[in-house]
Amino acid sequence: MEIIKHNHLAAAAAIVKDGKVLVYPTDTVWGIGGNALDKTVRDKVIKAKNNSAGAKLIWLLPSIPAVKKHFPKVTMQEQRLLRQKRTTVIIEDTGIRVVKTGWVNKLLTACGVPLLSTSANLHGQKTVESWRQAAAVFDGRADAVIIGRKVYNGKPSKIVKVEGTEVIQIR
Repeated sequence: MEIIKHNHLAAAAAIVKDGKVLVYPTDTVWGIGGNALDKTVRDKVIKAKNNSAGAKLIWLLPSIPAVKKHFPKVTMQEQRLLRQKRTTVIIEDTGIRVVKTGWVNKLLTACGVPLLSTSANLHGQKTVESWRQAAAVFDGRADAVIIGRKVYNGKPSKIVKVEGTEVIQIR
């Protein structure tokens, strides 16, 4: 497993662009993921977590315009929800979260692609809490881990869905 310092954004972005799996601190909890536009990445992430094929993963995007590019039917109400920090919105059966500031935003900008992401843990286990723990758990399962960055929140995102005019909180 490659160890990448958080300030080496080009190296982290290369991992993502190459269709490899990265373990990294998100704006909520430690995450595992890769290029959301690469169809093989989903399978790699599911396998790395020992998860079922039907597992739900989210897309991290740097801005509302980026969301509109990939999900052109996003409504104004969904856009308002996406502007809330640490909020994942289900759009077209896909969880979407906008990370507009901080290190993850810089990574998203460097990658130039959305990140497919989920919590960094083996299925049924607790989410990792440090890069050392991530490296131990995902050694041989992921291609790289980011060091030198801490997770600020340590809590998973709120998940909501708009049905009609009603906002339903899923988590």
